[in-house]
Amino acid sequence: MRPVLLCLCCLLVITAAAAKDRLFRAHDQREQIGHEKILQECPASAAAHSRYAEFLSDHGSLRSAVAHWERAQQLAPGNAAIANSLGGAYLRMGNAAAAAAGFTRALDLHPGSAAYHFNLANVEFMLRHDLAMAWSMELPAVLRLSLAEFREASRLAPNDAEYARAYAETFYGMPDANWPEAEKAWKHVLSLSPQTDFAYLQLARVSLKQGDAEAARQFLNKVVNTQHDRLKRKLRAQADQLQASPGYPPGTERFKPSEI
Repeated sequence: MRPVLLCLCCLLVITAAAAKDRLFRAHDQREQIGHEKILQECPASAAAHSRYAEFLSDHGSLRSAVAHWERAQQLAPGNAAIANSLGGAYLRMGNAAAAAAGFTRALDLHPGSAAYHFNLANVEFMLRHDLAMAWSMELPAVLRLSLAEFREASRLAPNDAEYARAYAETFYGMPDANWPEAEKAWKHVLSLSPQTDFAYLQLARVSLKQGDAEAARQFLNKVVNTQHDRLKRKLRAQADQLQASPGYPPGTERFKPSEI
């Protein structure tokens, strides 16, 4: 009888889940009907189009959501939040140029928003190859735009650890990185993040890129979690190699960025 009881229990669970799913679908249908009714009554309401777009986006209908956000933007061209939402929708669709245009428009309307700077920086970094083609720009130029936006986001929200880390990490993608600035950026991350070991490891990497083996060792000595031992050994070996190279101490270039 035991297998039968187990099957009955499974059946009860499946039945309950199916009933809950039907309940959610019915609720969604009622909410959708409500949005459409409001739009029928107020077709020139930017807020109504925007709220319906959010609903559609949450339920996977991105193309329909974009159509309503576009309409909302036509009705309220000075609304930065709508432009930002439109940029986010295009980003999820993988349309780099349209996403960047949306975030740029949001910034033009509200340049003091750290979040809008961060959003534009993200699309410029993540979809940099697409944007380089769309804008007929060299890849390093797009990366410099991204770095500048991350820097501004971190400046406007100096206590945001995510913004600070994104700015610091972007230096690694730069072909002509300003490593002293990168060091300042990672020290800012260190001051904000509880994950001090991670920041110390990055500061060691940046020290090596600047040709300073002793500073790299000092940062590595502050890393305490044993899960980082492998990377610590690798970076310490690079510090030893650097210190043994001709021309040390710092003053002449010994490593190319790709070597560290």
